[in-house]
Amino acid sequence: MNKKTAAGLWVIILCLVTGVSHCVCAQSHGGDLSLQHAITLTLQHYPSLKAKQTLSRAGIAHTTDISHNWWPSVKLVEEATAGTDNGIYGSYFPLSTIPSTSGGIRGANRSDVMSGNIALAQVQWEVYNFGAYRTQKEEAIQQQKVLSLDADISANDLLVAVVRDYLGLLQYHSLMKIQEDNIDRTRSVQRAVTAIVLHGLKPGVDSSVAAAELSKARLNYLDIQNNYNSVRLHLGILTGLDTSAIQPDTLYNNGLLSLLTELNDTTSVAKEHPVLQYYNGLMLQQQRHEQVIRKAALPKISLLASGWMRGSSGQFNDIYNKNLWSGMGYSRYNYLAGLALTYNLADIGHTRDKVREQHLRTKAAAEQLETTQTILDNQLQQARLNIHTSLDKLREMPAQLNAARAAALQKMALYKGGLTNIIEVANALYLLNRAETDLIQTRNVAWQALFTQAFTANNIQELVQQLEVARKQ
Repeated sequence: MNKKTAAGLWVIILCLVTGVSHCVCAQSHGGDLSLQHAITLTLQHYPSLKAKQTLSRAGIAHTTDISHNWWPSVKLVEEATAGTDNGIYGSYFPLSTIPSTSGGIRGANRSDVMSGNIALAQVQWEVYNFGAYRTQKEEAIQQQKVLSLDADISANDLLVAVVRDYLGLLQYHSLMKIQEDNIDRTRSVQRAVTAIVLHGLKPGVDSSVAAAELSKARLNYLDIQNNYNSVRLHLGILTGLDTSAIQPDTLYNNGLLSLLTELNDTTSVAKEHPVLQYYNGLMLQQQRHEQVIRKAALPKISLLASGWMRGSSGQFNDIYNKNLWSGMGYSRYNYLAGLALTYNLADIGHTRDKVREQHLRTKAAAEQLETTQTILDNQLQQARLNIHTSLDKLREMPAQLNAARAAALQKMALYKGGLTNIIEVANALYLLNRAETDLIQTRNVAWQALFTQAFTANNIQELVQQLEVARKQ
């Protein structure tokens, strides 16, 4: 064996022995972005969350507005007129559009112009409506709560999105390191194979196969790098950070196995989970609106009061004053007070139809709440299953890695001795790369399961804080 061949073999051995340690032993850098910091920046920065919080404040303003519905209506009117005054006996409905003529009943029309003036103060107060005001306010308060819960859901969704992106960064960052090691190993194999081929010990096709494997490793690296940059770009949008400033802290992987081992199965879906609270709030809002519909059909008792002053250029004996300004003063004064009871009997059937419709909406909201509870329960059970499976796989992974590393060394040694071909060597290197990749993917599944369980229990922030403490130790 010549010096070039021996040197190439030692490079391969060094890569095989130390390559896995690059992906297993995490390195921390001062500029790495922690998960806690990424979450904090997102909750402070992202515009959609600010919009939901603004809508929540609008709900508070709406509640204040609804609580003032009981205020009376007080109107002040000042009206000056000029026109004819020809009346006739009989009654009619004004329908809010037909002007009223006072007096002027005579045998024929008269075209003389008469001026007039009226000042009016009117109060109309719905003093009692059998609980309608109360139900309207209760509905507004519940709408306000739903808007606030919607903002909480948006914050929770952003929290989940940051965690998902951060776990993606950890995965792709580790896969890039693995692929870099794979490229180094494949390049070393190519050099060794080329040296052997040049000495006539192996056919020239072996060097072509080695070159193809190296090119394939580089292409795989480019695909992983593209995925890494895509996730980093999305995380930059969430946090408002420049993409170049986003690097995951791989120290989190150090405590994964112990975290899985210490985990217990007593976790349950939190009753105060934001999604459950939101759909429960929607159901209560539908119930409140149903009560509003019922109360709106009940009788209403109103207090009415009015006082007015009138002036006219016409006189009581049907004399028209040519000075129209004389009608701008006030010559008559009146007041009127009363109590009114109104009840729309014909609206009873229509109200019953609306109540039936609203009751179905309330039922649909309750069914949506039940569906959400079922989904969260299923997510929790699946997360527990994935956690147990990942723990078992992580315990088995060292055996797979050691066996794959040993197989790669043996295949290369056999190739040197002419006892196998380059295809077998390439397969051995593929198995080693596959074993390293399986480790990273298993870690990612474990992280996903941990955070899914934390999501259903509504304690993601607690898990993140626990990870931060472990990372700094």
